[in-house]
Amino acid sequence: MESRVKTGFNGVNGASDSRRGYMGGAAAVGRKTPVDGCSVVLRVFILAATLVAAVLMGVDRQTSTVQATIADALPPLKVPVTAKWSYSSAFVYFVVANAMACAFSAVSLAACRSRSAVVPLMIGDLVMLALLFSAVGAAAEFGILGERGNSHVRWGKVCHVYNKFCERAMAAVIVSLIASFTILVHLMLAMLDIHKNSSYY
Repeated sequence: MESRVKTGFNGVNGASDSRRGYMGGAAAVGRKTPVDGCSVVLRVFILAATLVAAVLMGVDRQTSTVQATIADALPPLKVPVTAKWSYSSAFVYFVVANAMACAFSAVSLAACRSRSAVVPLMIGDLVMLALLFSAVGAAAEFGILGERGNSHVRWGKVCHVYNKFCERAMAAVIVSLIASFTILVHLMLAMLDIHKNSSYY
């Protein structure tokens, strides 16, 4: 009697192969993989960079004395005015975004050995990448506005008055931008690693 069982390309039962492949993949889920030293180093750098950026911006504050003219006949008054990061919604968003990225980096370091956490970590990396780039863009735009002003809406420059405040803010933006590109590099390396280890290719 002719057998109705179809063979695979190599003359082996295709259903058995697929079953074994599925069971093998299921058994692999949850197992721990060897720690990738490059991935750990990148994640530690991201954690440190986002922490430094959040702290730099979070402690940024400067009080300067400005002259206010009440009337032409009166001498100008010297008034102390304080610039603080919490006065700008862009800077608040920047601090929160970097704090979230720092916390996620700490969690990812603890979970990076779990095979089942690979895809969730990559999705989280994508979310953190988008979050950091948007925060860097918002903070940089506000910093440039303080440095150059906007003559169309008559917003004057303020960084010549709060020079240290602006310098610390831009330093925090640069550090966060470096962290963002590090996340991008880490994602690209992770995708290449998955591509090389994929049985489909």
